[in-house]
Amino acid sequence: MACLEKPILEKPSLKAPEKPKLWVRLTALGAAALLVAADQWIKVRIQWVTAPPTGSPGVLIPHVLGLQYTRNTGISFSLFGDSPAAMRAVSAITALVLLTGAVLLLSGKLRGGYLAGAVPVLAGGAGNLVDRLLHGYVVDYLELLFMRFAIFNFADVLITCGVAWLAFWVLVWEPRARKKA
Repeated sequence: MACLEKPILEKPSLKAPEKPKLWVRLTALGAAALLVAADQWIKVRIQWVTAPPTGSPGVLIPHVLGLQYTRNTGISFSLFGDSPAAMRAVSAITALVLLTGAVLLLSGKLRGGYLAGAVPVLAGGAGNLVDRLLHGYVVDYLELLFMRFAIFNFADVLITCGVAWLAFWVLVWEPRARKKA
C-alpha cells in the first residue's frame, strides 16, 4: 500500500540549485573584472605593436590567425558605424544589460551553468563598452587568415564563448538533467 500513497503520474521535478555563496559570487565578479583588465591590456599592447604608422600586421598562427589593427565604430560586423545616435543608444542598452547582469550575479539569481556563462559575456561586453566610452570605437585586431571574416578581439571571443556555453547549458545539459530526474 505504501507505493499507492504517491500519485503515479506525478512528474519528477528538478531541484533548483541552491543560491551560490557570497564568496562564489564575488569571485565570479572578480574574474569578470580580471578578464576586462586583460582585454584592455591586450588592446593597448596591440595598438603599440600593429597600429599605423609604426606597426604592421602580424601572424600569430600561420594560415590561421593574424593581427590586423582596426577601429570599429559600429557594433558586430561594423553595423550602425555611420550613426552616432544609434551607437549612443546601443551603448546605453549595453550598459543597462551589463548592470542588470551584475545585479543578477551578485544577488545569487544566476546559478550553475548560467553563472559560468554570464561571467565571460559580462566581461566581453564591459571590455568593448569601455573602448566605446573612452575612444568612441572598439579596437579589433584578430583576423582569421583561412577565410574572409570580420576582424574581432578578445572581448568578442569572451562573448562568443559565454553565449556558446549558455546555449549548451540550456539545450543539452538541462534537458539531460531533467530526463535523469
